[in-house]
Amino acid sequence: MSGNTLQKAIDLVTKATEEDKKKNYEEALRLYEHAVEYFLHAIKYEAQSDKAKESIRAKCITYLERAEKLKEYIKGGKKKPVKDSGNSSDGGDKKGEDSDDDGEKKKFQHKLEGAIVVEKPNVNWDDVAGLEAAKEAL
Repeated sequence: MSGNTLQKAIDLVTKATEEDKKKNYEEALRLYEHAVEYFLHAIKYEAQSDKAKESIRAKCITYLERAEKLKEYIKGGKKKPVKDSGNSSDGGDKKGEDSDDDGEKKKFQHKLEGAIVVEKPNVNWDDVAGLEAAKEAL
């Protein structure tokens, strides 16, 4: 079962980029958000090496930034979408929507931070209370 979550995340982000290129921004946004959730799960439960975790984190940040740009475009009804690799320099006249976007961005950043393990916890089997049947099964 190892690797299924990561592969699902990769599949979702591939579909998201395809929808993004087709200018189907609502679907692309939905797919980017789901892909990031799968990537976060993969970081937490599947990725073994620190290098792999860091690589996934970097990709998550990229996808989150793109999702934020798409969300801004969808909410604002701009004439042109913000380019995938471009910097967002316009949008200073939408302060109310920016605060909503900031809240969403903070939410995703919080999820991402929650998936980052800085150090290994020193937890033994004896430290976990209960679940004796589950411990025996493992």
